[in-house]
Amino acid sequence: MNNQQLRQSILKLIQRPNYRPCKIQGIIDQLSLDGSRRKHVRKILKELADQKLIRKDEKNRFAPLTEKKQNHHLVKGMLSVHPHGFGFLAVEADDMEHEGEILEELFIPPSAMNTARHGDRVLCKVVPSTGGGKRGREDLYEGKITEVIERGSNICVGILKHAGGNWQLIPDDARIQGPVRVTGFDGVAPKSGFKGVVALEDRMDPSQMEAGKLQEILGQAGDPGVDILSIMRGHDLVSEFPQPVMDEALAFTRAVNAKDIEERRDLREEMIFTIDPLDARDFDDALSIEEVKGKPGWLRVGVHIADVAHFVEAGGALDKEALIRGTSAYLVDRVVPMLPEHLTNDLCSLVPNQDRLAHTVLLDINTHGAVKAVDCFRSVIHSKQRLTYEQAQVLITGGQVEDVPDEVREKVIMLARLTRKLRKARIREKALAFEMPEIRCILDADGKVTGFSKKVGMESNHLVEECMLMANREVGALMAARFGTAIYRIHEEPNDEDFENMDAQLRQLGIEGVRVSRETLNEIISREMPEPLRQAVTLTLLKNMNRAMYSPELGEHFGLAFETYSHFTSPIRRYPDLVAHRLLLAIEENRKKPLDDKKLRDLCRHCSERERAAAEAEMETHRVKMFEYYADQLANGEKGPLPGTVSSIMFKGVLVELDESGQRGLVPFPAFEDDYYEVNETGTRANGKRTGRVIQLGDKIEVFLHRVDAENRQLDFTLKQNDER
Repeated sequence: MNNQQLRQSILKLIQRPNYRPCKIQGIIDQLSLDGSRRKHVRKILKELADQKLIRKDEKNRFAPLTEKKQNHHLVKGMLSVHPHGFGFLAVEADDMEHEGEILEELFIPPSAMNTARHGDRVLCKVVPSTGGGKRGREDLYEGKITEVIERGSNICVGILKHAGGNWQLIPDDARIQGPVRVTGFDGVAPKSGFKGVVALEDRMDPSQMEAGKLQEILGQAGDPGVDILSIMRGHDLVSEFPQPVMDEALAFTRAVNAKDIEERRDLREEMIFTIDPLDARDFDDALSIEEVKGKPGWLRVGVHIADVAHFVEAGGALDKEALIRGTSAYLVDRVVPMLPEHLTNDLCSLVPNQDRLAHTVLLDINTHGAVKAVDCFRSVIHSKQRLTYEQAQVLITGGQVEDVPDEVREKVIMLARLTRKLRKARIREKALAFEMPEIRCILDADGKVTGFSKKVGMESNHLVEECMLMANREVGALMAARFGTAIYRIHEEPNDEDFENMDAQLRQLGIEGVRVSRETLNEIISREMPEPLRQAVTLTLLKNMNRAMYSPELGEHFGLAFETYSHFTSPIRRYPDLVAHRLLLAIEENRKKPLDDKKLRDLCRHCSERERAAAEAEMETHRVKMFEYYADQLANGEKGPLPGTVSSIMFKGVLVELDESGQRGLVPFPAFEDDYYEVNETGTRANGKRTGRVIQLGDKIEVFLHRVDAENRQLDFTLKQNDER
């Protein structure tokens, strides 16, 4: 159809009585359009919205032009609580439509919390806004929680205190309103000043204080290791596995047997190799590449992923435990794995010179870098070489690595040439090209921080990343074509308000001359600018973007510029990848979908929550170690100077991010003795009233340690050395 016909089809679709507001991809799917028409659809939708024939809501969903009505009704969703007592409800997809409006989020004032806690799934009444939760918008509805459907967690970690003849627990998590009354001890002897774990009881009355039984003593607050253990317990992270899970894992004594080889495609003679970090303990992906016979310039890339699904049967003890955990958590001093070590570091690990079971995706790629054929199957492989990222980088740049044969070197160089082309193509399609260095704590044998390492991505990292992205995109496309609803990784495009916020904040940083949009993001970040300013610009853009999540519904991944994308390549450490393997196997064997839509929806929600919990725990454990380090530095009189970058400006002072560790601390405005400073409305600049001096995001600054509050995780700086002890 031509553009005029397409316009009429889109308008007719949106005006149907049974139409439910959706994004661009939903409209493309409902009209059975080819993905190549996306740009035309986007342009037409913008024109229709500009002409007031349709409307686009805050989350980029397109809907008929109807008047807003306010009417109470009940919705379900996940509650996020702020330490100050209010919260926000992420409304579930089935409940979002409200009198022609799409309600994705509700503000919950403290008085409307009922007995709900952070992370609970709740039932909530929609009420008109009182303006308390605008977040910059006047039309954000409010909610009043009527029922807790499902508790996110009943665990509370904190410091035990004996007061008035009763035991109380002061929560570490400020989102839990404390103190918590200890009602029993389960055989555990309480000790004042020690960290404890309490199992919270359900309250009938929100005016009552939280209460629960003491389950465990973690150790005295401040003792080595207790903080990390407290964070783990607070996020439901447990290293040990229940005995039935271990029994099921240990029942597998061999990685491969003769029957496995008969049932699979035998790739053991292929030149297959792995590229991983130097300290990697498990290897869940391997690569291969060869020329396609009869098609000059075409390449066949093999992405071989550990077949974890072979060992983890759906519904078994291993599977149930892996689902509860959702993901492996990579803390500062340890890994909390999703599966037992017997599988992750042995039978499922694609170690060199050993037969291993894999799920292979072969991708035939033409001279333009387009995937023209996909072949997926279960396989047996035998990795010929283990490379670190550093070794692969040497090979890419033309060097030699001891004990690495020429054939492997040639394959790596061939892959590098291809993946450069793939990466450039993604960026041309407006994939985000942001890179932020990863800062890690270096620990000694006693778990003490001795310094920090800054990891910047090399081309060898990009090589592996592009191959995994390509496989995940094609697996997502196969699931979409066969099943529709499945398990996808989506990243929603920022809405108009988000782009406007980026625009305003960048102007305050002096970045002008172009309006922030999908098309201009990479152009902005690639401009010539000092590194501190580049970091501030990148952070400004990132903080105004949505978080990637799992979804049963197909949606765009904005950051990668992919129309279809799943997670398939890390089943050792991510439960959604394990499910993707089962879905892909069902396609290969021409079976029906192994999970219904409700289970997929619940699974996606749960895995997104566990991913957030693991990420929060990882960040918290790094912060704990950093505060220990700076507390020791201060105690030893090693106060600075410490180079840093202005990362945020508040009314009480300037937040400075230290270059060596990324840790932030406050320089209060009185420390700037040269002037009195006023902060602008957007919090991106402070102006001296007398001198006219300007302090803004991205400025370089040297600071000295003044105060380290490890318990509350606060760091204060001064601008001058103070020798007082």
